[in-house]
Amino acid sequence: MFRKAKTLNPLSSAAVLAWIVAGLLAGTGSQAQEEPKVLTRVAEIRELSREDADKGLPVHLRGVVIYKSGGAAFLIVHDGTQSATVQLFRAEERKIWAGKTRMPAKETQPGAVVEIEGVTAFAGYSPVILPIRAKRVGTAPLPPPLRPTMEQLISGSLVSQRLEIEGIVQRTVRFPDGHFELNVMAEGHLCLVSLLEPGDLVPDRLVDARVRFRGCSNPGFNTRSEAINIRLLCQNAADLDVIEAPLGDPFQSPRVPINQLLPFSTRADRYHRKVTEGIVNFALPGRFFFIQQGTTGVRVDSTSAKVRVGDRVEVAGFVDTSRTLASMRDAVARTVAGGAQPQPQPVEVTLEQIVHPAIKDARVPTLEMDFSGRLVRLQGVIRKIEESGEDGFRRLLVSSEEGIFSAFLAVSHGAGASAWQEGSEIEVTGVCELEFMPPGSLGRKPSDIAGLNLWLRSPEDVKVLTVPSWWTPRRLAFAAGGLGGVLLLMLAWVAVLRRQVLLQMGVISGRLKTEAVNEERNRIARDLHDTLEQQLVGVALQLDGAEKIIRLDNESALESVRIAGRMLRHTRLEARRSVWDLRSRILENEGLGAALRALAANTGCSEGPSIEVQIAGEDHKLPLGADFQLLSIAQE
Repeated sequence: MFRKAKTLNPLSSAAVLAWIVAGLLAGTGSQAQEEPKVLTRVAEIRELSREDADKGLPVHLRGVVIYKSGGAAFLIVHDGTQSATVQLFRAEERKIWAGKTRMPAKETQPGAVVEIEGVTAFAGYSPVILPIRAKRVGTAPLPPPLRPTMEQLISGSLVSQRLEIEGIVQRTVRFPDGHFELNVMAEGHLCLVSLLEPGDLVPDRLVDARVRFRGCSNPGFNTRSEAINIRLLCQNAADLDVIEAPLGDPFQSPRVPINQLLPFSTRADRYHRKVTEGIVNFALPGRFFFIQQGTTGVRVDSTSAKVRVGDRVEVAGFVDTSRTLASMRDAVARTVAGGAQPQPQPVEVTLEQIVHPAIKDARVPTLEMDFSGRLVRLQGVIRKIEESGEDGFRRLLVSSEEGIFSAFLAVSHGAGASAWQEGSEIEVTGVCELEFMPPGSLGRKPSDIAGLNLWLRSPEDVKVLTVPSWWTPRRLAFAAGGLGGVLLLMLAWVAVLRRQVLLQMGVISGRLKTEAVNEERNRIARDLHDTLEQQLVGVALQLDGAEKIIRLDNESALESVRIAGRMLRHTRLEARRSVWDLRSRILENEGLGAALRALAANTGCSEGPSIEVQIAGEDHKLPLGADFQLLSIAQE
């Protein structure tokens, strides 16, 4: 297919190749029904929607290079009417660049005329070209720059176009690879200017100069493809002209009182440096500090100033109104007196007085006094402590009857803040910085203060008045939860113990029943042995006596037999009673005395010794079983 395309004219060959690559990028995997139109003008590419640009439409373009990035990762090419960005690095990532290497630097310098074959794509903010092949075909002068309106710059509609803007350089930064970035105030708006090849330019010598820049618009954009700033890409030092050189000494700039940084003036020089002075009441080296003079305080942003709290300093910087009240940024400072002079004293105020200050005249809403930038002292209660954050500050959220405010302490200022506790009533001293409602709101007034931040100089700026009870709601909740857990464990343990007790009681009950039966059997055996053996021994003696005397005296023998009979009958009754708890019925009903008399009567005989029972004293009821044992002894 590529061989066949060689017989076509160059434009048709480029179109077919671009169309094939576009199909591969789109992942269609199927043959198109008709050949897409080859785009040959930048205007056609710039009019594409995001969806159409991502279809990879074929492009064949001839134009002059007006900007080349470092390493020729991308070019900006002007076709005679408009400009477009050619992203070689993305073509390499997608593996559609046909060359083995990028084009040599000499072939892509500004002024080179190149012919490009490629496809369209969407690059986050606007349509671009992804090249398949490119070659230099000549040279041409750069097109004249456009002089855009600020509305066009802000809108981002001139992306990739060669523009010319004029403004005052307020800050410069040199990066390790050698390129500059400058903050330029143009018509009251901040523009970012990147100078790729600064040559012998010294950045600091451009600060506060009025300069004219020529470069390509390249606005920054967010994740929704919305332009968010003004940015210009300049190639080298030839792209800027110094219209008004800066003063040699920044402290020779016009001096203004600290309370009149931006007064009414018929001169339009508000974006040049100004000089003011005051006493430093808060300092965070390398970031910012505050100065105060009388009842006015001002924030000063500076990455280079080395100042200390208590110093009287002169500050040369640019006035910034992004915080509503004028402050200074990109400033330099010098100390004119050490910390021996009188220091600003903190003003004891309430949150209500700060946030809702008095107004001089309702028709002209000017405050009688504002506390922004001043050293103040308030009371409140610590509601939350954020130990540290990515910004390097420890934050206290403090509440009072009038509202809530934040107090910040730099983590580098010491660890004394570890004693702070949530719920403590405190007296806090620091520099106040007001926050205002967003500018531009309808009906907004200078007194529309949204809140405040308090900047603490050290942990000593927080004086603890009362310490909260150790039993905080959080700790009470933990304690209640712990007690509840212990109670549940105890209940579970009791249930387990109860089950074990019931099981043991069942075992013991079974054992007791068995032992009781055995004990009762043993007792019955003992009682039967004692009773029956005694009676039977007596019967045996009677029968032996009868045997001996039966030949001599029949009457005596007959009496012995009768006695033996009575003893046998008594033994039978006692044996029956022993089975019925081995208790003597007479003993049970009439007592031990009657039982002894009955026993003597049953065992007595007409001849021989007689048995007589005599009882002295009162008859006492004996403990259960003792009377029976005594009866058994007497019977034996």
